[in-house]
Amino acid sequence: MKNETAVSPVIGTILMVAITVILAAVIAVFGFSFGISDQKGPTASIILGNVPETIGIIDMKITHNGGDRLKAGDWKISIVPAGEVPVYRTSSTDFQAGDMIITTNLTNDNTGLDYVVTNKAVYTTSGDPPHLIADQKYEVKIIVYPYKTLVTDGIVSVR
Repeated sequence: MKNETAVSPVIGTILMVAITVILAAVIAVFGFSFGISDQKGPTASIILGNVPETIGIIDMKITHNGGDRLKAGDWKISIVPAGEVPVYRTSSTDFQAGDMIITTNLTNDNTGLDYVVTNKAVYTTSGDPPHLIADQKYEVKIIVYPYKTLVTDGIVSVR
């Protein structure tokens, strides 16, 4: 007769280890998948251009022509000379269809000015920010940070 008494505990141990590994894998899949979101960021039709009504003033307008509302604090804007690295400033108001930002200022100041971005203007509370220059091209970008969505990316040639 053969001694087969040791086979049963070995098989039992192997089965317990296999079940533990499978259970850990299932828990890991569920645990790591909760952080993934399929939500898409907002979309909006943004029109960039000059303000023909302001004679003698070098400015631009950024119009929300339709689409989703951009929530205050979520959207950021960059207005820099074409070809330069974007410098984003955070908004303090919602930006929704019908709103128009009119500005003479750039956002690429590195001296620590406090910028205010609203659905009407981009300005600083103190100091003098860099201004638009006539016959120059400027790159305007609006991103919605929580979704990392680029809502607009365009070039404006100011008059």
